[in-house]
Amino acid sequence: MSSTLRQRKRFTSIALPTAVLLVVGGAAAIQSVGPAAAAETTLRAAAANAGLFFGVAASPGRLSSIVAQEFNQLTPENDMKPATIATSSGGLQNTGNADTLVNYAQTNNMLVRGHTLVWHSQAGSLQGANQATLNTFIGNAINRWGNRIAYWDVVNEALDDNNTGNRRTQWPHTLNRDANGDGDFFDSGDTDVIRDSFIRAKQVVQAGGFSTKLCINDYDVEGLTVRGGTPNRKANALYDIVRTYRQYIDCVGFQAHFNDNPNSIISDDLQANIQRFADLGVEVHITELDIDDDLSNNDIGTGQAENYRKVVRACLNVSRCTGITVWGIADSESWRSSERGLLFTGSSGNYQKKAAYTAVLEELNRGRGGPTSSPTVSPSVSPSVSPSVSPSVSPSVSPSVSPSVSPSVSPNPNPGCSASVSLNAWTGGFVATVRVTAGSAPINGWNVRLTLPSGATVTNAWNANRSGNTGAVQFTNVSYNGRVNAGQSTEFGFQGTGTATGLSPVCTAS
Repeated sequence: MSSTLRQRKRFTSIALPTAVLLVVGGAAAIQSVGPAAAAETTLRAAAANAGLFFGVAASPGRLSSIVAQEFNQLTPENDMKPATIATSSGGLQNTGNADTLVNYAQTNNMLVRGHTLVWHSQAGSLQGANQATLNTFIGNAINRWGNRIAYWDVVNEALDDNNTGNRRTQWPHTLNRDANGDGDFFDSGDTDVIRDSFIRAKQVVQAGGFSTKLCINDYDVEGLTVRGGTPNRKANALYDIVRTYRQYIDCVGFQAHFNDNPNSIISDDLQANIQRFADLGVEVHITELDIDDDLSNNDIGTGQAENYRKVVRACLNVSRCTGITVWGIADSESWRSSERGLLFTGSSGNYQKKAAYTAVLEELNRGRGGPTSSPTVSPSVSPSVSPSVSPSVSPSVSPSVSPSVSPSVSPNPNPGCSASVSLNAWTGGFVATVRVTAGSAPINGWNVRLTLPSGATVTNAWNANRSGNTGAVQFTNVSYNGRVNAGQSTEFGFQGTGTATGLSPVCTAS
């Protein structure tokens, strides 16, 4: 897609759903379940049964009833961008529209994605600001909405166009400094706006006790390859960033504005690319989905429907792909209206479903399938944090140590459920992902107990309630993931300091 078209960056709006997917403290309802017993008739209900959210981008002017009916997640399309809400000193202004959207989402039990904190475009008064000012804005924005924001796009579109695999050179990336000249910005002496912005965001989330997850979001990163089979260098560069800064990054957004640009096609290796990011232990989201009718020879019937089906199925086949968001409701209201890339025709609340809508609904009703994420990690290292970082941040990773993955399976004294843990460990810290699997009958709740080695401490957990931070620690289901069908699984995770080898989780079902 041309850079000129990118600069027009989206303007569409929505109304908000009654969620089957629950919003608990701002956290996403993520559950790996089998296909629904009976077909649902709305996207939001079908998605919730499949264990993910299905959302839409919105502005207050387009909060029509169809949004509340069809979607259980909301992204403010323009109303949380720095150009709208940031002052030159990093303060907040003009938050009324954003507040309206957040309040509406909360009323209608929808997740909210904050979009966005650090971006070279639509920066408004922040344009040219230094890192300290960016950090001030990051803190003010996260604290204003707290747990009402389930996900924040901390850094948006950091990588250059045309499949170079390079960082952008526009502000704020002019703040980057490659101190040792090795061609990356991953070393402790480097200045890296991506790292430093995520560190600040993580500090604010931890200090506020928020469950908000922190994401990096980009486009043309969807497949392992681009047209012609060329490696997707932009996707590889994003992967390196996430792998290196995993201790700060919770989720990755693939914008998925699919069009006839050679780097924006729907490749056959989309699922494999989602899988490799999921294997780092992060959630993967399709964040801004629309599909140009050029990819179906101008057919907005079966041809476009099949393209949507491919994308939705690729997400459903990876358990940590936990959400899909379309960038608007109807073609006529899209920022790419001439490309007719959305699920509805019509306008102004009078919408008609396209064949693409039916295809998406059918795939969601089919539920999860195919390979699921198994938390493995490529041998790479997170850098030490620069000396200016507050000690309240999660511990740094020593450059001399590669992460490791060590799976273990619990003894199973209760045939109702079993638990296994996969560990992504580095010097001084770890992330553990625990999979709870129901036995031969459905379960309505679960309790997982494990004992941490001496010196290990849990600092954060997701998709579970926990009791204790050291020694014997207990995790129980939250409201949205206690019910697990026979033979199906759900996952939760936790991050900690110290070492956590030899974990033996014990699961009890209720």
